[in-house]
Amino acid sequence: MTTQPGNLSAFVDGVALPEEAARNLWTRFSEWMGEHKGDMEGFGKINGYTQITPEYRGGRAVLIAYTKEPPPAPPQTKPAGKGGGARRGGRAGGGGRR
Repeated sequence: MTTQPGNLSAFVDGVALPEEAARNLWTRFSEWMGEHKGDMEGFGKINGYTQITPEYRGGRAVLIAYTKEPPPAPPQTKPAGKGGGARRGGRAGGGGRR
């Protein structure tokens, strides 16, 4: 018999929780959020997490939690062709007709 992974998963300090533990964390998180709209910080504090956030990865809902300070976010790169250069119209200080 083949089993498919559930649609919920969770990571604590970068380590994937077993499916049952992940489902339990999601249940507690969902109940808390239902009673305390948007209070992820409050849930984290009473459950020993410095940070907890839900994400969507590869078709699965994922809770990402840290019991210590999370690693720094990777630096963002600018999309090619964005920023810098001349303003619209191509001429600085001008704007009149030719």
